[in-house]
Amino acid sequence: MVLKHFNPLISADLMRVMMTMGHGDEIVFADRNFPAVSRNGTVIPYNGVSIQPLLHAVLYHLPVDYAVRNPAFMMRIPEDSDYRGNACGDYQRILDTYHEQHVDIGYLERHDFYERASRAYAVVTTGETERFANIIIRKGIVRIGEEDYRYDQNAD
Repeated sequence: MVLKHFNPLISADLMRVMMTMGHGDEIVFADRNFPAVSRNGTVIPYNGVSIQPLLHAVLYHLPVDYAVRNPAFMMRIPEDSDYRGNACGDYQRILDTYHEQHVDIGYLERHDFYERASRAYAVVTTGETERFANIIIRKGIVRIGEEDYRYDQNAD
């Protein structure tokens, strides 16, 4: 892909998915252990790439739904888990930055998360090694005044 001002992390397949998603459609960014193929028919592989850089690349373009309480969901970490990472905090900062306001992340039990993910528009599988790093993001709309680029009908 040779385009100006375009993040090379965004493949043609991922851009097609983002452009064809409608308001309210959801996309999953999954770690390397996520059962994506058995859960969803549209899988975009990003082997060797972690989720955080993809979120930066994607959320520059993809509007997050402002009309729902939780436009993003993560898996609830079981109380008896030894997990000590901070994927939630990292994702929170990224979402808030690109949404330009606080995004309320919802938390689902493991099986509920898998069920919701099975209805997602697409699943982006990554090489993410951190546990509990899966996230579902709901696409919103571009409100008037938010567009970075306006088509000039008078341009040659």
